[in-house]
Amino acid sequence: MGHKIKIPKEMLMHIDFNNTINGGYSEAAVHQKREENGYEVTVSIPGIEADDLQLEIVGGKMSLFHLLPIFSHNEDQEEQWKTIRFISTILIPGDVDQDHISARYDDDARRLIINLPFNQQQDDSRRKVEIERW
Repeated sequence: MGHKIKIPKEMLMHIDFNNTINGGYSEAAVHQKREENGYEVTVSIPGIEADDLQLEIVGGKMSLFHLLPIFSHNEDQEEQWKTIRFISTILIPGDVDQDHISARYDDDARRLIINLPFNQQQDDSRRKVEIERW
């Protein structure tokens, strides 16, 4: 006899909601490679328009997301409610100059390319850290 898998009702409702909203969505493909001058991260996001993408840096992380419209009761309303759908959170390596991170969207390949240049000052720096004794 086969075993039956019990899936919590809340999980099924969440899956159903995500598959229903805007016809469902596909997962993003994220690739990171090390180049001569820094790292290059490419993100392919099927079904998401370039104008909808947003990239924010908070601390040592980059968050790539888009705003997803929520159903409203009144279609004539000017203000439309939106929710955030995170596509990817990427840890920024310690040798990256966060102030010079750039991103561009390649319309032909339909993918986002994020450049993370190396921090040149960090490569040359060296210092001894004194250890305090209590």
